[in-house]
Amino acid sequence: MKQNLITKKMVNLLVMMAFWLIITGAGIASAAPTPQSFNCVKEYTVQADDQLSKIADKFLGNLLAYPTIMVATNQQHNTDVSFAQIANPDRIEIGWKLCVPNQSAAQALLTTRPISAPIKSAAPSPTVGYSVNDFVKEFKFSAEVDPQWVYSSPELLVKYPILPEHKTRRDKYGYMANYLWNEHFLDRYYSTNGIFRGYPSEMYIYHAPDQVMVPRYRFPPNTTLPTGLTTNQFGWRGPQISLNKPEKTIRLACVGASTTVDGHSFPSSYPELLQHWLNLWSQKNGYDVRFEVINAGRESISSNDIAGVVHYEIMPMDVDYIVYYEGSNQFTPSTMVHYPSDVVFGHPPAGMVPNFENVESTDKTWLDNLSEYSVLAARIRTVIEELTIKGQEPPKPMQTFYLPAGLDEMNPDRAHLGNALALATILGDLDRIKKEADANNVKLLLGTFNWFAYDGMVLDPVRNRTLYGYLNRVYWPITYANMQRLADFQNRVYKMWAAQNNVNIIDVAGLMPHQPDLYDDAIHNTYLGIRVKAWVNFQSIVPIIKQDIESKVLPRPAKKPLDKHPYIEPISYTKLYSSTVGE
Repeated sequence: MKQNLITKKMVNLLVMMAFWLIITGAGIASAAPTPQSFNCVKEYTVQADDQLSKIADKFLGNLLAYPTIMVATNQQHNTDVSFAQIANPDRIEIGWKLCVPNQSAAQALLTTRPISAPIKSAAPSPTVGYSVNDFVKEFKFSAEVDPQWVYSSPELLVKYPILPEHKTRRDKYGYMANYLWNEHFLDRYYSTNGIFRGYPSEMYIYHAPDQVMVPRYRFPPNTTLPTGLTTNQFGWRGPQISLNKPEKTIRLACVGASTTVDGHSFPSSYPELLQHWLNLWSQKNGYDVRFEVINAGRESISSNDIAGVVHYEIMPMDVDYIVYYEGSNQFTPSTMVHYPSDVVFGHPPAGMVPNFENVESTDKTWLDNLSEYSVLAARIRTVIEELTIKGQEPPKPMQTFYLPAGLDEMNPDRAHLGNALALATILGDLDRIKKEADANNVKLLLGTFNWFAYDGMVLDPVRNRTLYGYLNRVYWPITYANMQRLADFQNRVYKMWAAQNNVNIIDVAGLMPHQPDLYDDAIHNTYLGIRVKAWVNFQSIVPIIKQDIESKVLPRPAKKPLDKHPYIEPISYTKLYSSTVGE
């Protein structure tokens, strides 16, 4: 009891100190003099779903000019506290006031100060870390590609007006209430699990063939959702695409979950970047072909859903390659790691691990709750965490890593997988996808799945706050060492299956830089991380495609044209549900 009282007094004292530091600026290191002063050609207030890169593209015509807005805003803050202090360019909040410099000043800064250089501010927060420039310096680029392409981006999608109804449903029931749900899945699932924040009386549905429950949902077509996602006529993220493949066209389909569809508010997903760079590569090499890349990913789905996406959505599109990337939604550490029975998975002891946005927990403090709505509270919490958290992995309970009987960790075989990480189920779904791909003369490419966790990792408690919380709160009590061991084992199984089935591996996990600034959490990337992941895929796929083009395998004649997609209908449906469902 006495120890708890002391702890509370210390926290209260830290809060008071932090509040005083923020209000007065005392004790905070002043920024080094900036050689150039900026005039704001526009004072911009951050809106929902904004990103610095999107704002830079809108006002400066360059996605990668986002650091100039950060520098200009932090400089203005030194004399006018109504402007925000930006510690992490991937973390801006609604209501923040930003300074957008003129284009000539922005260009001068980018010319004299590389994006990778530290950008200092008066905030007691770390400076900008890893950048595109760093990646270009460090990555081993093949002779087939031009490293400068990594700076380029596809044309931004034209956004549709966001429907007021979609905003209302998002606010009341959660963003997934705007999706088109598989009627057979929803009938079984609606009353038994918490997909939604509440129970909508009317749901958007699609009629799935054959009474199947996969895929469990689709995105609505030709729509921009309140999350920022913009879809084409088939409900996939990305530009419009014709049903029938044009002549001299090579089509790829990327399938997976949230790490394929990527953050809805980001300007582009990794498949969109992949398409852009493949067309640059084709043009450079004088190939008389163009590339189309379908992004059929959607968050929270499993390998069974992905197999359904391939069968019912992708195969009618006459694709040439399928790129499979997923490894988190069936990843259950308890199938291979034992820990004490009194430890509750996902629930660290109170006060040990910081809360992060939108994660509810029993030890969520008033300051955590207030920080979701107040910039000042968030700054106070940042100062407290800088004083109390050093970024090392917190102490965790004793645990043992175990394998099903007969399974060799370093040389796994399918017969002894048991229930380890649901890999037996995943391989069964990969078998189905591979069989259908072979029957349609389609090549399957399998990506190793990248978890960012390794033994001894030290994270910045502010800049990498969500990553730190994700590993130590969502996956409590699994140690970094065991997370890495689990991920490595999963990828060995993928490689084993690929070798046995003559499938090309894209070693995403092996090629991604070990830089925490590329990660929003342990599996989802920041926008810079998405760009890097897209490049890893691009450079790995180019040799495969080159061989198929030069051996005259591709491009191949288009299949018999279709009048309509056999499974994706252009109209939507609604279905009424009882308001008492789930009570």
